[in-house]
Amino acid sequence: MLRKFLAVILIAAARLFEGSAFAQPVPRVNCTMPPQLALDLAPLNDGPLTLAAVSCQGGKAPTSILTPPIVSPDADSIAFHEYPGSLYMARRHDGERWTVHTDILGVGLRFGGVRSVAAFTWASNSQFVWTATQERVAPSNFATGAMQPVKAGPGGGIERLPRIDHQAGTLDALLWAGGDGLAVAQFGTRGGLYRPEFGNPSPTFAFVDAQRGAVLDSLPFAGIERLRNRKGSAYARVRDAATTVLKNGKVRALLNVGEWVSWTQDEAPNTVPDPYPDELHNRMTLSPDGSRVLVARLLRTVGTICVRGRGCTLGKPVEGVLAALHDVATGQPVWTIRTTATGDPEYPTPAISPDGRHALIGLFPTDRAYFALVSMERGEILQTIPAPGGAYAIGFARDGRTVWAHAYGVTALYDVNPGK
Repeated sequence: MLRKFLAVILIAAARLFEGSAFAQPVPRVNCTMPPQLALDLAPLNDGPLTLAAVSCQGGKAPTSILTPPIVSPDADSIAFHEYPGSLYMARRHDGERWTVHTDILGVGLRFGGVRSVAAFTWASNSQFVWTATQERVAPSNFATGAMQPVKAGPGGGIERLPRIDHQAGTLDALLWAGGDGLAVAQFGTRGGLYRPEFGNPSPTFAFVDAQRGAVLDSLPFAGIERLRNRKGSAYARVRDAATTVLKNGKVRALLNVGEWVSWTQDEAPNTVPDPYPDELHNRMTLSPDGSRVLVARLLRTVGTICVRGRGCTLGKPVEGVLAALHDVATGQPVWTIRTTATGDPEYPTPAISPDGRHALIGLFPTDRAYFALVSMERGEILQTIPAPGGAYAIGFARDGRTVWAHAYGVTALYDVNPGK
């Protein structure tokens, strides 16, 4: 009865939009969200995306854009990480039924800087999450041993995978490539985060196969000029990274270490200058074919001052590049999208569709938070879409046929019309 009542109200509310830019289809709603709010998640203009469904999950819901949730490839499940170690998983239609894995991750949360992608991802079949456990000392959270790759299921089960050993030292970080157990890893890079501390004489990147516990290829830090003979924490030298699996099954990674290092399995690395050398907190996503990288910049005002208990005084507005697509081989921009920042928001990690036709980027918020569907060919914003909340995440699912956005327990799904 409740669903029928909501459907009637949604249809009535939809009629209010008939005078707007285009008529909005009524989305499926599986929670008690007010119908008006559900319709407010529809794109602001006509284009490839149509709001198809809205679901809500109460109880423990992700709220931080620094540890964004991930919707599964089939768009039916969600997972997010909460510092310092718990992984939450749920089916979208299960209301407040969350599975909590309390021993996941530990200090090996991120591959690079504070805004790099967290160390978990859904399997390609959407049945479990690839992640890792790590023994640690409470309450300091210092680790006592290497990361241990595992599969974590939404029903609560954990399957330990083979241990991955490397002569360079402990397994300290993972960035998953796709959903079949391949990843780029760091070995011997985080000795200062262990108790007792470990020496890291030969920090190394490596491509690994977690399913088999195998190291596929290695790239010592010493093989990268920018990292050679540099003192200090090896971990701190990695700003960010992105990875993908090419059609031939090889893994490609783009490593931001103060310069861009493009490294493909069984090939020598290629290095180009970082187009944003003074910025530490950009977010990056590789195209499926590995030839392009989409960068979302942390564009903010200059001179903002925040005092605890007194709030913040915003600095001067900044006009600049909000997002840009770059050629991986040369580092040169293919296109850029500019805006003026008048505040200090966070932005979600951008996403690229599996066919490489579309991208999703966060927009500078005005009256509320918005994101955009962008043409990868032209760098043109095709549609502007309201986000479910300020701390939101975005992505593609169902082989690119669906776009998702999530914030504060609300997930919006959009059908993608390939003909538009």
